[in-house]
Amino acid sequence: MDRIVGIELSHKYAPIAVREQLAFNKEQTTQALRTLNKHYKEVFIISTCNRLSLYAYGDNYLHLEDYLEQFGDYKQYLSVLPDTRIAIQNLFSTAAGLESQAIGEHQIVGQIREALDLARREKTIGPILDEFIRMAVHAGKRARLETNIGKHSASLATVGFELINKHDYKLQECSLLVVGTGNMANLVNTVLDRTSVKELFVASHNLSRATKMAEEWGGEAVHVSELQQYLAKVDIIVGGTQGEVNLLSEKAVKDSKCTRAQFAFQAERPKLLIDFGLPRNFNPVLKEFDNVHLYDLDDIKRMTFEGLLKRYEEIPQVKEIVDEETDKFMEWFYHRKASPVIEAYWKSLLDTKEDELKWLMPKLGELSSEQERVIERFAHRLIRKVSKKPLEELNKFAQNLHHRDNPINTVKKVFDLDDVDIFVPKKRVVIGTRGSKLALTQTHHMIEKLREKEPNNEYVTKVIRTSGDDGNIEVMGAFTTAIQRALLDGEVDIAVHSYKDLPIEQVPGLRIAAISEREDVRDVVISKHGKKVSDLPEGAIIGTGSLRRELQIKQLRPDLEVKFIQGNLDSRIKKMMEGDYDAIILAAAGLKRLGMLAQATEILSEEEMIPAVCQGALALEVRDNDKETAALVAKVNDEDTKIATDAERTFLLALGGGCNYPIAAYAKIEDQALYLSGLYAAADGSVVEVDRIEGHKGSAHQLARQLAQDLHQRVTEKSREINREAEA
Repeated sequence: MDRIVGIELSHKYAPIAVREQLAFNKEQTTQALRTLNKHYKEVFIISTCNRLSLYAYGDNYLHLEDYLEQFGDYKQYLSVLPDTRIAIQNLFSTAAGLESQAIGEHQIVGQIREALDLARREKTIGPILDEFIRMAVHAGKRARLETNIGKHSASLATVGFELINKHDYKLQECSLLVVGTGNMANLVNTVLDRTSVKELFVASHNLSRATKMAEEWGGEAVHVSELQQYLAKVDIIVGGTQGEVNLLSEKAVKDSKCTRAQFAFQAERPKLLIDFGLPRNFNPVLKEFDNVHLYDLDDIKRMTFEGLLKRYEEIPQVKEIVDEETDKFMEWFYHRKASPVIEAYWKSLLDTKEDELKWLMPKLGELSSEQERVIERFAHRLIRKVSKKPLEELNKFAQNLHHRDNPINTVKKVFDLDDVDIFVPKKRVVIGTRGSKLALTQTHHMIEKLREKEPNNEYVTKVIRTSGDDGNIEVMGAFTTAIQRALLDGEVDIAVHSYKDLPIEQVPGLRIAAISEREDVRDVVISKHGKKVSDLPEGAIIGTGSLRRELQIKQLRPDLEVKFIQGNLDSRIKKMMEGDYDAIILAAAGLKRLGMLAQATEILSEEEMIPAVCQGALALEVRDNDKETAALVAKVNDEDTKIATDAERTFLLALGGGCNYPIAAYAKIEDQALYLSGLYAAADGSVVEVDRIEGHKGSAHQLARQLAQDLHQRVTEKSREINREAEA
């Protein structure tokens, strides 16, 4: 079923070093539109300094993902927009300024319009995306007219002006060099409106454009090839090109023979460089020089926080506008899907009207042109009134194309329109998931699996916020309860969980209908300086939020300090790089699904660190009485993974559910045999027992209970012995 899909790389998940690798210029964007148009009916691309967004109208997003793979492995930084509503909300939020580095900035609306103009020129835009983008621009306008989201100072120009003031530059006594004549360079115009400048130079490859801008600003035009003559004598340099110039591209600036490099360490007084360009116009190595102050887009992002606080207060109201406009577009979108029937019905009425007028007119004798016009108008008014109610009902039907025995098919028969071809989904299936990048990636993966099995359904993703997302991970089912509640309430039809997050206790009215084929079950170490666990220095700090991992890492390296850490994958890695952690431990499955496994310093074997119960598996949960959805979900069940994870959960249940003791288990099946490894320990880690059991997979539950009983007995006996020795 065709839908609006998308892929986006933005400042939210990708640092500037990554964004500049995928900063498409106009030529690259044009080429991408032409290539992707071979796979999609309609394509639209936004390429700015903070985002690369690819939208398309087609049956899936995979061709978009495949296209970007030619530029490198950036999967971990990409946000997938797998269905119409998610794609709509993303673009509408972008147009409203909610996704910008400077919340509420106005420039993005103009950038969306420019991207639309390019797509129209390349003829890759059609009625669906054209209306999609038109309504996005409308949502952006509403947000700024009806709220104060764009009224508090937060523009790049303002930031640039504040940087100049911060370093005590008095523009009346300074020389300013602007490199580039594009949108970013135009922002300098705002700065110059506030004060005069002693000298102003505008540099570009296009000397005529530079001359025009220099005349507007009262400055002097410079060709880029002459830059070295001006760098040494100016005080402030503002860059805003799309890679035309990279000042000091050499990595080793100190060893550079380039004449442009000399200003970095021979200038008589400090220089201020403000880099609005992507790719960056100025070599980041320049930050190392005492007399050079360089700020790029990521620096500016950090600086704008305080200035944006007032705009953040407007976000809830803007989100309401985005939701309203999203609902309007969805209504239009579904209406359009039914429009062939509506258009055919109306055409049938018009044809009938014309036929009847041809019969009537000759029988009325000589008529004036005015009389003919009145009769024509009467006939038209008649069919409009006759069709008013049917057309209203058709519009209602269009919103429910997925209903069983869909009324639209009835309408086709009633009005003799069986020759009209329209796709009617067999069913609309709503899938509930958390909103983290990993959770969405896992859910989209399962949706594609479901779509392979039943392509005639419409699959819709619904994001649900959980206690765990709010940082409250102490409660039972922190990452699952809210989704299960939505499932029970009928808000979603399927819940997708990381199986290891699901509590052992089954929720009345729900059941697990399928377990996905298992991803890599192992744990990995990511260290700040690329060291394996065995190579970390004594006393090094390793971060984890798991008792299981803490206990086992202490078994490997008793001299290491284990420190608590929580958050999603990106935030944990960021905390390590910026904080006190020397390394962190994560699940390989999540990293692999996000395309981030290459970041792992070391992959620990199952023997070195037994995984968490059900690690690497996804569970699909449905309502107990929803037999139809259960049958659909069962099609993606992996039977061996289900048997293995059931054994692990039986082991966990037999030991009390894991609330007070570190527990780990991993079962694997080879041919008809099941091999189960388990770990059980005293709460304080003073006693740790590990063992293994094997047998026929048909006896999985018995084997799991036997292993749990053996380990529990051994831990209990050794703990009592230690207590007796301590008392003696």
